[in-house]
Amino acid sequence: MNNVISPKQLRPLALSSSLVSGLLLASTAQAGTVTDVDLTSAGIILPTTNISLYDNAATGVRLSGGLTVHGFAAGTRNANFGGTREGAQPDKGPDWWEAAVIPSLAGEVDLPESRGTLFGGVSGSYGLTRGNAHGDVDGATPGHPEEARLKKSYLGWRSGDMLTDSLGEDAITFSFGRQTFQFGDGFLVGDAYSDTGKNAVYYIGPGDEFQSSAVLSLESQGWHGDLFHLKAHQYVSGGSDQDTSLNGVNVDYTLGDRAKFGVAYLDIYDSDIDARDGMEVYNLRAKGIPLASLPGLALGGQYVYETNNRQNVDDHAWYGQVTYTFLNTPWTPEIAYRYAEFSQGYDPLFYSFAGGWGSWYFGEVVGEYMLFNSNLKVDMVKASIRPHESLETGLIGYRFRYDETPQGISSRDFAREVDLYADWTVTDHFSISGVYGVAFPDDGAKQSGLYDDHTSQLVELFATYSF
Repeated sequence: MNNVISPKQLRPLALSSSLVSGLLLASTAQAGTVTDVDLTSAGIILPTTNISLYDNAATGVRLSGGLTVHGFAAGTRNANFGGTREGAQPDKGPDWWEAAVIPSLAGEVDLPESRGTLFGGVSGSYGLTRGNAHGDVDGATPGHPEEARLKKSYLGWRSGDMLTDSLGEDAITFSFGRQTFQFGDGFLVGDAYSDTGKNAVYYIGPGDEFQSSAVLSLESQGWHGDLFHLKAHQYVSGGSDQDTSLNGVNVDYTLGDRAKFGVAYLDIYDSDIDARDGMEVYNLRAKGIPLASLPGLALGGQYVYETNNRQNVDDHAWYGQVTYTFLNTPWTPEIAYRYAEFSQGYDPLFYSFAGGWGSWYFGEVVGEYMLFNSNLKVDMVKASIRPHESLETGLIGYRFRYDETPQGISSRDFAREVDLYADWTVTDHFSISGVYGVAFPDDGAKQSGLYDDHTSQLVELFATYSF
């Protein structure tokens, strides 16, 4: 059917690269859950440039640079529950490692007479995959690939002090080019590129940018708005590259530190993917602290509706989450429950890793390599502690079910998974994360003919150093 995206299409489109940005966020003050009001900010995401190369106060010219290095290693046992499915890693116990280097350069020029600031920048990436001949568990990076490519290239303008009295400092931003854009904590739009095939670094995935974009943003008195044009270009191993072009609008309102509300609309007017071509997307979201007397309790949720009369598309996705943080307890324990649902033909578009483990890759075993946020119902329970301000560790449990049972399968129950993770910010520049995941197949997986009945295990180690 034209209106349903196949698993082969979903894999290169959905397995995206915001894991990197998510892990970097986890090592800053923004770490938390998707119910945190200030977890992420909507708009463009500029590259990391911590090193000042030139700063002339008289001319208002500034130049900065940065270099980020990522390393990743994984070991598995009984991949795909011990089965071998088409296009996936044929080795039941593949081990592999990846590395990526991302240099960045950014500049700013203050315009005379307080007319704002011009800014621009470029960043590139070099990545490689080694170890098993087929690369990762999904077999998405076979043949030990490595590649260097342009990642970002953009120009823009900020209003600076020009509108301070009416709207505020830097109230308006306009930018265009190759850049990263997100809203709504990355549930729908946050990561526009997957590093597969010749691009290597499938898990690290340094690419997250739109190939071309134009974004006009307004930030004033709790309001944030974006008008945007985006074009995503995706390399597909063994097939034709896929382009998707869209226009859209996003609006957020933040009520102090208590709540955030948002709406968005996307018009996908051209796409090489049939179900997307002509699709309209509507998004509603809210999160916050409902009771001032209970500041540890937070709620959040989103709803997405997709429609396309050309292709008979009528699909939806939504989630709801409740989080409780024991604010006055040693190690600040936190517990959360989330229910998420994705209809059979739902297109996850450009979802990202923008809220820590479990957002929006549900499980390091199942969510990374088997089910990709379509025809899926997920129950998630998460518990975490902070023994030190630089260290968070936690346990996440998942139950995966089909939204509708595929042909030839009688059980909705697909699998269960438990992940144990730790995130350690060693210094301001260096962070390291480790995960052990174990997944147990249910009848829905066993009956598919794609998987066996063995328990899958996965150990991962991820490190980042930023200059």
